[in-house]
Formats: sequence, C-alpha cells, structure tokens
Amino acid sequence: MTDLGDFSITVTTSSGNNVTANIADIIVSALNSTKVQYNGVPLYEWLIGNAFSSTNGADTMFALYALYLVFFMHLGFAMLTAGCVRAKNAKNACMLLLIDWAVGTLAYYLFGYAFAFGAKPSEGARGFIGSHFFAMSGVPTRDANLISGFPSNDIIGYFSSLPAGARAPAADDSGSWGNMLFQWSFCITAAAIVSGSVCERVSVLGYSIFSFWMTSWIYPVYEHWVWDSFGWFGALKSDGPLFAGSGYIDYAGSGVVHTIGGVAALWGAIFVGPRIGRIDSNGKMVPIPGHSSVLVVLGTMILIFGWYGFNPGSALAISLPSQYTTVMRCAINTTIAPAAAGVASMIITRILYKNYDVNAMCNCIIGGLVAITAPCSTIENWAAVICGVGAAIVYHVGCRVEQWLKIDDPLDAVSVHALCGNWGLIVVGLFAARDARYAAYGSAPAWGAFMGGGGDLLACQLIGICILWGWVSAMSIFMFSILKYFGILRVSPEEEMEGLDTSKHGGACYPPDFSEEYGFKSVVDTDEEVQYGMTKERGIEEQQVTSAHLSA
Repeated sequence: MTDLGDFSITVTTSSGNNVTANIADIIVSALNSTKVQYNGVPLYEWLIGNAFSSTNGADTMFALYALYLVFFMHLGFAMLTAGCVRAKNAKNACMLLLIDWAVGTLAYYLFGYAFAFGAKPSEGARGFIGSHFFAMSGVPTRDANLISGFPSNDIIGYFSSLPAGARAPAADDSGSWGNMLFQWSFCITAAAIVSGSVCERVSVLGYSIFSFWMTSWIYPVYEHWVWDSFGWFGALKSDGPLFAGSGYIDYAGSGVVHTIGGVAALWGAIFVGPRIGRIDSNGKMVPIPGHSSVLVVLGTMILIFGWYGFNPGSALAISLPSQYTTVMRCAINTTIAPAAAGVASMIITRILYKNYDVNAMCNCIIGGLVAITAPCSTIENWAAVICGVGAAIVYHVGCRVEQWLKIDDPLDAVSVHALCGNWGLIVVGLFAARDARYAAYGSAPAWGAFMGGGGDLLACQLIGICILWGWVSAMSIFMFSILKYFGILRVSPEEEMEGLDTSKHGGACYPPDFSEEYGFKSVVDTDEEVQYGMTKERGIEEQQVTSAHLSA
C-alpha cells in the first residue's frame, strides 16, 4: 500500500521561489483551514456535506421510520383501551387518545420541546430546563447542526479522537427538526398511558387540561434531565462528569416514558375515584370486564410491532458498526423479553386461577416490552429472558396491590407501565454489560452489578427512580387537585350510568341491532346490575347467558 506521506510536490510561487511540501501535509492543512474554499464554501464544510450525505440520509430515514412505528402504536393503544372498557364507553376511550395526540402535539410544539432540548452549550448542564426553541423558533435543520458539530480548526483531530461508539459526524442531534419529531412521538405516548387508568368516568375537559400539562411540563422537564446532552442526570450528559460517576441509563424510556405515564396514571385513578359499582357495599372490588378480548389482543399485537420503532429506533442512526450492533441488540432483546413475559403469565395464571387468562397475558407481554425498553441496548440476550419473566411477576403482584389499595385501574396502567418500568430500570443496574454500554454510549464508566461493574450504576438507577416518582407525583397531585376542586375532573353519576358514548359523544359506539346480536347489550345490562350491588354469582350467570347467546 502506498502512503501519501512518501510523496512531495514542488510549487513555484509568484515571486519565483520554489516551495516543496509533503502531499499529506497539504491535505491536512487544507482541511483545517477556512481560507481554502470550494465554490465559496470552506473545503472542510463542503467535504462534510458531501462525504456524509448518503450516511446522513440513511440515518434520517431510519429515525423517521422508527418515528412512524412509534406513532402507529397509538392505534394499538386505541384498540387495547376500547377492548378493556365496556361497550357503552368504547367511543369515549378512543376520544381520550385522540386528545393526547391533538393537545399533546400542540403542547410539545409550543413549550415541551423547548423545555426538554432548548438548552445551549454556553449555559452548561446545570440548568433546570431548556429555555430556547419555543414553538420551534430557532430550531436548526439537521444539516446546520451537523456542520456546527465540527471544529473548523482541527477536523482531522476531531475524527481521530472519536470513541468507537460515538456517532459521527454528529454526536448529538438535540435541537433539530428530526429530533423534535422523534421526541414528540415519545411524549404523546407517555400521555396516552394516563387515559387507561381514568377512562369510563373522567371528563373530556379535565382530561384535556391534564394532557396539556403532561406534555408541556411534567414529561419534558424530566426528559431534559435524562435525555438532553446538557441535562444534569443522564448518561448522555456532555458537559462535566456524569452523575455519581455513572450517569442514569434509560435507553428508550422505561422511566422517561412509561414510568412517568404510569405514576401520573396512579394519581389520576386516585383523584378521579373508582367507577360506579367497582366497589360493593362490603368494600370489595367487583370485576367489571371489558367488552372485547379480541380488541385487546389486536391492540397488543400492534404494540409489539410498534415497539421495534420504540427501542431499536432510539439509536437514531444505523450507519456505523457500533450503531448497527446496538440496533440489532435492541431488536433481539425487544423480541425475547415480551415472549418470556407471555409464557411466564400463562404459568402464573394457570397456577393461581386454574385457567389461561388472555387479558393478563396481553398485559404481561406489554409489561415485558415496557421493562426491556431501558436495558435493551446494554444487556445480553439471556438477561432479556430474566427481564421478561420478572416483568410478569411484577405485573401480577402489582395488580394484587392495586386491588388491596382499592385503586380502580381499568387497563392496569400502573402495574404495566409504572412498576414494570421501574423493574426495567433496575435490570440496567444489575445486568448492563460493559461492551454493550460502550457500543451504545461511547463510554462505560460503570456497568451492571451482576456483571462485575460494582454498584455505582445500580445506585444511580435507584436514585433516578426516586427522583422520577417525586417529580411526577408532585406535579400530578398539583394539577389533579385543581381539576377536582373546580369540579371538572369527573362526569356526573347520571352520565356515567348512561355511558359516555351516549351522554358525551352523540350516541353509542355500536348500533342497537349489532349490540343485541353480538351480546354487547347484555354486557351493559350486567354492568347496571353490578352498579346496584348484585353478587358476583349473578354476574357469572349473566356472562353464561351472554356466552350461550353468542353460541346460538
């Protein structure tokens, strides 16, 4: 192989002097100089824009496709929620998710993105929130951000100093159009989780106000702390030492997205109160089943599909070898963990209840997905099995605790998202592998306690969980208290009894003849009897009548 350093060139200047220089030195000097230009543009800038155009295009498309998958998950949430509620509230359940999308989009556009990613390097990493980019004012395109990522006086040194796991040419896309879209899809997902715990009795106005509060303030602030490179707490921090010598790892959002949504859902369920008939005169929890397990399964399968955008897509790029390795690790772990959770749920329900509960299996699968979201990039495949099995156990224990506390949570959002999300964050502290963390983050100052990395990362994860619960609880209690005080949090008992589809949305979701033919009318009648304190045995008899009608 020929080395450019072996060649020299002699040039005669305008003054008649001969100048001899090494070709490699000439190239380096040209790249590091703003005076050497091509078509009026500094040569180093022109090379960046052209040499990496195909790579940047591929990475941008990868991130956009991931964004599309994440947004498609909202169809899964809609089907899941509709199936878990009674037929008379199916339309309302879908309405709440539309509110999260519409209200959440405007809130994140106007305020949320600025608070999350509006910090500037000159302000350092000690700021509480970002203070720029409101309504996307001043947000640069990705190309502008790309060029600004290079020092004009030492481009060669920049490339030679890049760690193996770092993104090139830009280590961070914070403050760009593409980043705003990707982060927006995660934000409205967190908001959607809350609807599952308050559906069938929350008012549209009250929920709309809380959705705006969630997507403009609660979520973005914690997101800034963890995911912004100028945040003070996360492993992506670029200004100064990492928190506790490790940095808090939440790769795709077990904490930032799901636990935030789950904790807010907990306080929503507490403040809005249980549905009429959920607690009988003896203080016991009365089952109020949803009207369609088929919709629940459909929603779950859509969520599984969308999660391949949620977790692997969080790499935001796939062009470098380390990025490709991380993306594939995320994908395989995202496949294994929910499968392990589903099998574990089958075993648990068979032992405890002598049957195979379809809805519980679906919730455990989602719980497995929630749990693997934080550690998907940093753990080995075998640890994903442990993560999934643990999520199934956490879910079933969480449901028992919710019933003991008499919390009415129609979709088990607290157990699925808050508790399984916490478990996923702990899995990072226990099983994160050194090489995997280095590939995903470009450094590995600390890794899993069970992998020989000591307890620094685990301690950081536990502190992060406590901070998350404290922040979201305080902000949720504040807003729910105001909504309840002014009487706009919950619908009236009469409207709830009639069904929100009829009382609030102009008519039932299902036509009367369709409801009678397929048994949905019986489900509504059974619910009205439960509201007047009918026994569990009578409810079982009604379900048997409905089953016989369906068979006929």
